[in-house]
Parts: sequence; C-alpha cells; structure tokens
Amino acid sequence: MANSWFDRNPKKTICALLITVLLLMAYGAEKLLKYKNQGIGFNYALPHRAIRLREYRPSMTEAFLPGKEERYFDTLVLKKYILRLDNDGFIMPSKKYDHPDLSLVFLGASTTECRFMEEKERFPYLAGALLEKRLGIRINSYNAGRSGNHSLHSINILLNKIVPIKPQIVVMMHNINDFVILLYEKSYWNHNSSRSVIIDLNDEIVSNFIKIMRDRYIPNLAAEMRKFGKSVRSLWKSEPQGGHLSGQGDEFAQVRDKKLVINQSELTGQFEMNLQCFIYLCKARKIVPVLMTMASRLKETPDKVIADGIREAGLDYAEFKALFDGFNDAIRRKALENHIMLIDLAKGIPPEREYFYDVVHHNPKGSVKAAEIIIEHLQPLVQQIVEQKNATLN
Repeated sequence: MANSWFDRNPKKTICALLITVLLLMAYGAEKLLKYKNQGIGFNYALPHRAIRLREYRPSMTEAFLPGKEERYFDTLVLKKYILRLDNDGFIMPSKKYDHPDLSLVFLGASTTECRFMEEKERFPYLAGALLEKRLGIRINSYNAGRSGNHSLHSINILLNKIVPIKPQIVVMMHNINDFVILLYEKSYWNHNSSRSVIIDLNDEIVSNFIKIMRDRYIPNLAAEMRKFGKSVRSLWKSEPQGGHLSGQGDEFAQVRDKKLVINQSELTGQFEMNLQCFIYLCKARKIVPVLMTMASRLKETPDKVIADGIREAGLDYAEFKALFDGFNDAIRRKALENHIMLIDLAKGIPPEREYFYDVVHHNPKGSVKAAEIIIEHLQPLVQQIVEQKNATLN
C-alpha cells in the first residue's frame, strides 16, 4: 500500500497542523477576550473620522477633454484643457510674488475653477492681472475653486488653507451646488460619496490603497488606463441623469427618484447661515469678505439646450430658476445686512450663450466680462488697503 501524502510530507503536515492549531487558539482567545472585555479597549479598525479638505491634489497637472457628459455645452470648444495645481492646491498661475503688495483669493466651485478654459482666461487670474496693470502694484490672485464644492467646503478651505497665506481680500461665489445638495440630501452634513464634509480615513485608505501604490510606481501607465476605461464606458452607456449639471457622474442616483418637497425658505436659510459664517470668519482673521452672485443663462424663455439639460436632470425649469434666483437674493441680502461688498455678476452679465457654454459656466468672453465687473468693484478697495499698508510701513 502506497504511503499517504501525510507520510510522504511530514514537515508540511506538521506545519499545516501547527498553523491550524494557532488559528484555532487565536480564534478561541479572541472570543474569550471579547466576552471578558465587553467592548472595552482601543481598536484601530474603529471609524477614524476627519473633516474633508475638498480640493484638487496639490502639485497635480491634469488634462481635461470634454466628452459625452458635456453634450449640453453648446459653445464649448472641444479640445484639451490643462489644469495645474501649485503645492498648496491652488489653481495656477497663483503665487507670482514672494512679497506682494496685496493678495486676494477667489472661493467657489466649478464656476470659479473655470476648468474648460486657458489658464490666463480664468477670471480669478485675469482679475488680479488687470488690477495689477491698472494700479501698478504686485498682486497674488489665488483661485481656490473646486468642481462640486458648496459653501461649507469653502468655509473649511478658508479656515485651514487660506487663512495661513494671510490674504487681504477673499471673494466667495456659491449658489447652484448649495441648493442641489440641500434639495437632494436635505443637509450639508450627509453621506454623499464625494461631497460629504466628514469622512472615515480607514475607508479612504482601504478603498484607495491599490490606487495609491499603482500611481506611485506606474503613474503614466495608470493615467492611460484610466483614460481608456473612461472611453470604453462612454461607448456603452450615456451619462447618467443630472451628471452634466455638476460635470461629474450622478452622485444623487440613490435619491433622485424620490419626490422632492421644495421648501425654499428652509434651503435659503441654511445657505444664509453659511454665508454669515464666512463673513464672521473673515472679519475675525482681519480679511475683507466679498460676496458675489452667480450669473447664468436662466431666463424666462430659456434656450432649448438649457431647458433640455435641466429637464433631463429631473428638475422643473421654473422651480430650478426660482431656487437659483432665490439663492442669489440671499447673497445680496447678507451683503447688505453685514455692510460688505457685493459683486453682482448675475445682474452684470446678460443670460446669453455669448457668455456661457452651459447653464452657469462662463466661456472665455464671459470670463473676461466677469473679470471686468470684479475689478471695477475691487479697485477702490484694493487702493485703500495698499495705501493703508504703505502708511503703516512708513
């Protein structure tokens, strides 16, 4: 009779038995200690919560090419657009001078980011450059916009990223992302996969570990693989409902089919509290706060491409416009109540395709128009601040 596998491999058999015994002992010890400790004791696997600093990765350089999700962008030039980030996560060009006469920062979302535009056409940069030329002074103008951000994200960015660079002026523009998140999630504090303000670091580490290792050792190959994957997916399925409004996939798919109950006073009330926090924080840190309304192509009789885009997102056009206008009114109201500067882009830029490539995003001509309106408001304030600074130094 042939020897059994166990007889032929005594060392492997002993190792297997030893491992089995150790595993059983560990399992038994864990069960015993669980009963004994009754949940008392530190555990690294417990949630490790942190506040999300929602920004693009510092030092990132990315090329964006409009695709199927931009099908409602009727004046967008279809080509590659480069987005470069500095070491602090600001969109470049950013810090031009080590010792500027004045620094200003623009806070906002994709309408401030100006992704589909050449670098020097983006109004946060352009406004600073035009002011610098007019006044003959050195200005650092920072673009802290991030697609998908709402006002609570910007408050966090203000406190933890902008305050340390000690700007004299911070301009904030929010509207559409705030009412969309409040409309679907009912609160700024929610569990939305990409827009929640609180995250579990353990979940982030587990879900991103392989991606981090991949991008650390084969970043260029990984980038091409992502592009290829995106191209393949776009061939098989169209953009989900509502994706074009945010420039991303449908983050609200799980709640989109639910009947929406719109309480405009409740939504604007939550938004106004964030605006007030922004104002208080700026003043407490000796920064001049400026609020800015958001311009759009929303009008009584909308262009077909705009009406179609909003309809596909599952929203009634009239209700959408009423919410958008109501949030701009809230911005005007808070600026008036707090006696701070208001830059009313919504009144200054006509709601026409000449200035926008979709509902709210500027094309280059719209960006130039926005920059011109901004500098007309900021110029006297900038002059005053610089004169006071020079008087103090002298």
